[in-house]
Amino acid sequence: MMRAPVFLVLSLLTLDAAGSQAAADCICLAQGREFALGQSVCLVSPKGPRMATCGMVLNNTSWQFSETPCVVSAAPVGPAHDANAAPARPGGG
Repeated sequence: MMRAPVFLVLSLLTLDAAGSQAAADCICLAQGREFALGQSVCLVSPKGPRMATCGMVLNNTSWQFSETPCVVSAAPVGPAHDANAAPARPGGG
């Protein structure tokens, strides 16, 4: 008579272990990379670049945006602005 409760307990433990394993495999994708639950990254939003955290919404991974703007550099990049480039000579020579 004790078999039914023991079977039920073992079944529940097995389901809990399977559920824990599925949660461990959940990731968010952004910028061609994978991010684990709880990790944050700077993503572009309608309000501009904002910090976003990988989380779960209704059993799906989702980015949850904060109001915190990202620190973004707008410095021009190129040979004219390269600190290691040799200075240009007047007269092109």
